[in-house]
Order: sequence, then C-alpha cells, then structure tokens
Amino acid sequence: EQLVRGDDGMISEKIISPASDVPVMAEMKSAPVSDERAKQLLDQTVVLKLNGGLGTGMGLEKAKSLLQVKETDTFIDFIAQQIISFRKNKGNVRSMFMNSFSTSADTKEALKANPDLLQEGWEVVQNKVPKIDAKTLQPAKWPANPAKEWCPPGHGDLYPALAGTGMLDKLLKEGVKYMFVSNSDNLGATLDL
Repeated sequence: EQLVRGDDGMISEKIISPASDVPVMAEMKSAPVSDERAKQLLDQTVVLKLNGGLGTGMGLEKAKSLLQVKETDTFIDFIAQQIISFRKNKGNVRSMFMNSFSTSADTKEALKANPDLLQEGWEVVQNKVPKIDAKTLQPAKWPANPAKEWCPPGHGDLYPALAGTGMLDKLLKEGVKYMFVSNSDNLGATLDL
C-alpha cells in the first residue's frame, strides 16, 4: 500500500529529535576499566555479524562471507579466529550472525569447523519480503523458481528480526545489554575495549 501511494519511507529530520541520554565517548574513555569489569561487560555483550548477502554480483550463489580472502581462509574463518582469540585473551563474548534465508545453511556448514560458534542462539534469520514487479507494483511471479520471488529486506531488518523471532527477549533475559554490529565482510570492525 505504501509503495503504491508513493510513500518513500523517509523520516523527515523535522519530526525527530536527538537522543539526550547518550554517553559522551570522552567521558567514558577517561575512566579506566579493570580486567574484572571488562569481563563483566563482555558477559553482557554479543558480537553480531550482518551476513545476509549473497555474492551474486561476484558470480557467487552462496553467502558473500564464504569468499576466500587470504589463501583458503574466508571472511567466516577470520571472524571465527577473531572471536576465539577475543575469548581467549579478553573474556567470554557471545557471537551471532544475522543471516538471510539464502545464507543460513551455507553459514552453518562453514561454522562446523568452529563448533563453539554454533551454540544455541548463534543466528537470527532476516524476514522475507516479496520482490516487486516494477511495472505493476505487484509481487513478482517466477513460476520456474518460486524461491526467487522473495528477497531479504537487508540490514534495516535487524531490529524487526530480533524482536519478531524472540531473540531480543532471549538475549535480554540472559543478561545481554550490549550488541556490537558490523558487516561480515568488514574484518576491520572489531569489538574494542
């Protein structure tokens, strides 16, 4: 309905106001964090990798994070190494992936080499939205392959997917207060203490 009405989904700056209770980074950095406090904070933290994209633009038919980036190591391999190293050297931090219906099985298979990363709650799967025919503005039909009638909505689906699957409630119930979110193909984005 919104698409047919011409609604672009944009939220005007005129109707939003800035958050007033966000901590100031300079103030946070000034207080040293003990190793014990860091471990407590890590117990309340999850590292979530956005991993819903296929590498179709690169000729792939699987998760882009399974692309080899150095010798035989993939993005997933490096993420696993980062998390395992972090746990060994800093403290226990949870990890999870936001996959799409197209990347979930591939990712699970790749992570079998690191079973510690496949614990309960290792993933949240994005919702599905129908592809839209640009001419008719109706859901696209592909009788030869109905799976191609759907697409994942993208990174913006993080919060609806967490809430809709019950994962947000589960994480909160387990004491998680903090979430570090980055793309699975951005190996430079890591949790910093």
